[in-house]
Parts: sequence; structure tokens; C-alpha cells
Amino acid sequence: MTPLENLPDAPDLFHAYRHWLSFPSVQRQPGGWEFEGRFYPDYLFVGGASFAIHRTAGRYCTGAGIDIGAGLWPLPGAVAVDLDRGPGAGRNLEEFPSHSQDFVFSSHCLEHIEAWEEALRSWIGKLKSGGRLFLYLPHPSCAIWRPGSPFVGDGHKWAPTPRIVQDALQRLGGRIIAADDGPDAMESFFACAEFGGTNQ
Repeated sequence: MTPLENLPDAPDLFHAYRHWLSFPSVQRQPGGWEFEGRFYPDYLFVGGASFAIHRTAGRYCTGAGIDIGAGLWPLPGAVAVDLDRGPGAGRNLEEFPSHSQDFVFSSHCLEHIEAWEEALRSWIGKLKSGGRLFLYLPHPSCAIWRPGSPFVGDGHKWAPTPRIVQDALQRLGGRIIAADDGPDAMESFFACAEFGGTNQ
């Protein structure tokens, strides 16, 4: 019998399921996965985490802006930027002039970047005076998203925490205007900082 993942046009998730089940620490349960003694529902594994923060982000991300690492789920009203997939596939950050954006939004992207502070500097450089950077990131208490877990492998280069992220944003000249240390329903947290403007 042919495994489901070998059938033509099989969803990528079929391959992922087979891979995850090869780890003794991972158990399939009805509606999700058990890992390190904790249950994680299926909705955490199919992408689109940013949908959980769109409404909140929309209050701070107004005007002209970009969504870095948007994938298939860009923030409404933002220009999608992504290396590999979605409406922003192949679009490069260098296409956007310095100090040209009212906001930069990014969901579940920064943890994939080893030189993440350097990336933040380049993102901040795209902001106008008074522009805002909104980051939505996996919460450190969520074991499935920790670097080296069966679910992300070496795809996640580091584990952001609310304190590390907020400290970095302030060190880079930002003023935190909104934050939630989480975890929320998507096992995530956010921080939004404003750069330049009259309050700096």
C-alpha cells in the first residue's frame, strides 16, 4: 500500500506527520499532539499564526507598511515580503527605501534569523520618524517551537522572550507602546515599538 504522503499532490502536512511520529517524544492524540507531557492542538501546526494578532496589530499598523516573512498570510493593508512563498514571494527588503514606511509588521519570522538584532536594525531603518515596528513571536513556554524540537528542527535559530525582545527594541531606540507577554491562544506574544517622532 502506498503511504499517503507519496500520492500525487499530497499535502506537505502528510510528510510532516510522518516525520513527527518518528520521534519517541511525540505522540499523536485526537485533535493534536502530545510533546513533553503537554497537549498542543492541531491548529498550531498549520500556519497562519498571524491571524490571531491581525486585529490588535491593525490598531498600531496604519498607513503604508510592510509585512516581513508574510508567507501565505500577510497583514491586511501591508505589502507582503517573503523569501519563498505567498503574495510577497521573492520580494526583497531592499526594494523599500530607507525611512519610507509607517510600519513594519512581522509574525513568526525573527526566530528564524540567527543575526536577529542586525535584522531588526534593517527593519527599523525602513521606518519613517514616528514609525512603528510590531513583532509577533512564539512564546518561550511553547516547547514545540523551541529550537531543536521535532517540529521546527534547526529552522528556529533562537528562542525569543518578551524581555529580550522589548529590551532589544528599546536599545535600538524604540519606545514600547504596546505589548502582551502572553502566551495567547497561538502560544505567542507581541511587542510594538515606536521609533523617532516627537516623544523621543
